[in-house]
Amino acid sequence: MSDDKEFDDLIKERFKELPRVVQEAIVSADVEKHLRELAETNKLHLDQWTSLEDVVQMTLLGLEDSGELMQNIRDRVHVPEETAQTLAKSVSEIVFEPIRQELERQLEHPDAVAKATSGVEDMRASILADASEHSAPAPAAVATPAIPPTPAIAPATPPAPAPTVKVERASSAPPSYVSGPSHERKAIEGDPYREQLD
Repeated sequence: MSDDKEFDDLIKERFKELPRVVQEAIVSADVEKHLRELAETNKLHLDQWTSLEDVVQMTLLGLEDSGELMQNIRDRVHVPEETAQTLAKSVSEIVFEPIRQELERQLEHPDAVAKATSGVEDMRASILADASEHSAPAPAAVATPAIPPTPAIAPATPPAPAPTVKVERASSAPPSYVSGPSHERKAIEGDPYREQLD
């Protein structure tokens, strides 16, 4: 039990030390989705897929060497050498390559590849840039004279007059079914729980 807690603490510490890009990749649903697609493509069982995900996460955290990714996949996922090579290559392309490119962009590396964006994203960025350049300062608020409140408008239909006649209630004698248990009563007339025979 204490080993699990120590391991969890180690993972939390390592996660805090990682660059933001790697942290986002670890918690990203895209990585899980891509690994699931890899598992389906290579016909991995659920336990093999979870083992593959564990190996990739440990490598992302830096707890395992990325150079030993293929051996770790082969040993922990229990797949043949060829499948392990295919999985390691795919993981490198799908998971590690985008992280490397993003880190290079952030560090302004000369070999950094520009981030691929769609036409819509490019158009949005240019419109926002133009809007921020051409935005005029907001005009000062002009004081408007206070308008006196208008009285409430009278309704078109006048309200009904107050009632003048007092409503009379029926006698307050209890109904027959309240006088006792229904199985003891001889007269069952008006009993809502019994069938009325005429």
